[in-house]
Amino acid sequence: MERECLTILLRGTQPVIICHARSINNMRINREYKKPLKDGRLLFLSPFDKNQQRISAKSSHYRNLFVAAMSAAIFVAHAGPASKTESFCKEIISWQKQIYTFDSDYNKNLIKMGARPVNMDNVSLWANLFAANNE
Repeated sequence: MERECLTILLRGTQPVIICHARSINNMRINREYKKPLKDGRLLFLSPFDKNQQRISAKSSHYRNLFVAAMSAAIFVAHAGPASKTESFCKEIISWQKQIYTFDSDYNKNLIKMGARPVNMDNVSLWANLFAANNE
């Protein structure tokens, strides 16, 4: 799902940030990234130094915390009960960061802990918030 979303975003005109769970030193640039990078619409970030060459569960979690700390709001499509993603969401909510999720019975656990539900009735509100936070 993430890969497909990235492909769609790279076709657009909005800026995109890719944050790796490893160092970006000596990183090879995929062909599909070259045009948005040249156009100044793509930025690569990493909270890791050149010694972190492998992705691990620990580095992925740290990367996710890094991205959440820099974000005004976070969207989580789904986090199963008692999952690592749900635990991550609890931590982010404790920071007073707003989390959004799909308004679905599958996300009742997230909504109960404070995530704001997004549905077709309020999707324009979500789009406006996202646009305002990215200006």
